[in-house]
Amino acid sequence: MEAVFGIDLGTTNSCIATIGADGLPEVIKNLDDEYTTPSVVFYDEGDEYYVGKEAKSGMTVEVERIVAFIKREMSNTNYHREIDGKRITPVEVSALILKKVVDDANEQRSYEGLPPVKKAVITVPAYFGNMECELTKQAGKIAGLEVLDLLNEPTAAALSYGTKGLEGKTFMIYDLGGGTFDVSIMKMKNGILDTLATNGDHHLGGVDWDIALLDYVLMKNGFDVTYEDIKNERDAGKMLLAAESCKKNLSKSDKASFKLVYKRKQYVTEVSRAVFEELTADLLEKTIDIINHAIRLSREANPKIDEVILVGGSSYMPMVKERLQKEFSCPIRLDNLEPDRAVAKGAALHAASLVGEKRTKVQIGTDLASRSYGVKCFSRDGFYVANVIKRTDDLVYEGSHKFYTSNPDQKAATIAIYENISEQDTLDINKCTLIEEKDLRWGFPVPESTQVDVYVSRSSDSTVRIWGECQGKRVDFVIQYKGMYSDEEIEKLKTELESKRV
Repeated sequence: MEAVFGIDLGTTNSCIATIGADGLPEVIKNLDDEYTTPSVVFYDEGDEYYVGKEAKSGMTVEVERIVAFIKREMSNTNYHREIDGKRITPVEVSALILKKVVDDANEQRSYEGLPPVKKAVITVPAYFGNMECELTKQAGKIAGLEVLDLLNEPTAAALSYGTKGLEGKTFMIYDLGGGTFDVSIMKMKNGILDTLATNGDHHLGGVDWDIALLDYVLMKNGFDVTYEDIKNERDAGKMLLAAESCKKNLSKSDKASFKLVYKRKQYVTEVSRAVFEELTADLLEKTIDIINHAIRLSREANPKIDEVILVGGSSYMPMVKERLQKEFSCPIRLDNLEPDRAVAKGAALHAASLVGEKRTKVQIGTDLASRSYGVKCFSRDGFYVANVIKRTDDLVYEGSHKFYTSNPDQKAATIAIYENISEQDTLDINKCTLIEEKDLRWGFPVPESTQVDVYVSRSSDSTVRIWGECQGKRVDFVIQYKGMYSDEEIEKLKTELESKRV
């Protein structure tokens, strides 16, 4: 059996799994003897890196050298950070995190006399667009991995649960991680897993609960500032860790102490679970709004949810299960230890299936993406976008669309590709983001309303390819986003990283 990894590249913590000798997925502990690794990088002087627990401890002393929550910035083309004059990018930080979890896993394998593994499936939020997926793949390559596939996190979670109690059911995966939220409505029939709808927000997660709690404690102690105001100050990292610790304690107890250290003084504030839940109720309601939108998007009208499965470390907060119990008259499953490990296990199962190892009775049927792509068109009312592939189409998709020239004697047509989150056939161009535009030239005049064909395909890793044809000429769109690396740059960074221990 060829060994492969499944990696949950998380906003706050990452996890890696493989298939054990018993044929079941198992999470591999890191060298700190823990199942998850903090997705934190500390940039030391002298071009040295520390990743994980050791890096996270640096948040209490040298926040200016710490990079955390980078997954949220994966598509932020305006992200700018420099440490010792070195430009820090989300892709390179993600590569360091991936290298850390893989190196630790391979070292653990070496103790058992097993060879190292370089093939992996990496999970991504279902709400990631094509850009974030492409950049995640580049991070994997820089980390020295052969990225077999990208897999939506809710789909991975569903695979890890398998057919155990899910056969014949329509269920919801509620995935509240440290920095992202995803929801997928799925159906299991005859061992085939189909996704009916997906939605999410990759700027909503447990850290937002931490920040809300921290802002409250700052206010209670008479400081007229918020975390946003002081996030780059020396004490900010320690404060955020204290907020996270207090939040976790409130998941176990009705009251907890928040020890705030600010400007060299310590302040102790007692916080009740009731107050914490009141402070963060609006965040929880955002997840309910996202769920309701997913239900409206469902391929099956008004799907009856038979079960809700909670995934992601932040799902441990009691308020989550309590709120969902009010919303849905069905079982809410919160399996012990599984919320923060299920995604990596599901990824390992999918990775094994890609190299020919059948380790699950579940087969992925229809999966969905989170973005639509369209072409700029003109009407008497102005410009609009006509979607050629929609977020409600199958993830793996091939199709074609007919368009027509708008003027007599045209010798070329400009094809502009736009990204959006609408499931509509057409929409206002101002609600879309321009990805790329090119001229399709055939070089001789043609009559008005000459047909221009636009073809589109999307693969299982969310890669979108679009091309246009007219009069025997063709133009291809190889979507290159700002922040993406060339093959040469990837190889250079990969070589530099190979020699480093993180």
